[in-house]
Amino acid sequence: RKAVVSTQSTGEQQDLVQAAARAYSERLISALTAEKIERADAELQPVLKKMYNLFLVSLLQENLGCYLTNGLISKGGAASLREDFNRLVAEIAPDALALAEGFGITEEMLSAPIARDWELYNSYDNAGEMERYEDIVRS
Repeated sequence: RKAVVSTQSTGEQQDLVQAAARAYSERLISALTAEKIERADAELQPVLKKMYNLFLVSLLQENLGCYLTNGLISKGGAASLREDFNRLVAEIAPDALALAEGFGITEEMLSAPIARDWELYNSYDNAGEMERYEDIVRS
């Protein structure tokens, strides 16, 4: 048998594997999200669908170069993504506070050390420990 020699470098292969893994995980997230929206309370479904569509438009925008290069989206379709994004954000905006509160983020979580001063927090090897950060802030 004749050996097959790849012309791709290990880095290129890793990039392809990582891109495939990311695409697969995004596909799973999308399918599960659509399923959960269908099971949600009827009054929540409209805003959840808008958020889901915003997520999908964001994914398209992130990978737009690849889609255009491979002829998977037209130039007109690509151009309309920004408009779709802006429209969805405007439609979701009135519900933004309620949506954010729905995540149950406490004041304590908002005041995590990294949220207060991320540059200082990352200026030393904190190993995820909050005590040393508190010592630095006090001195």
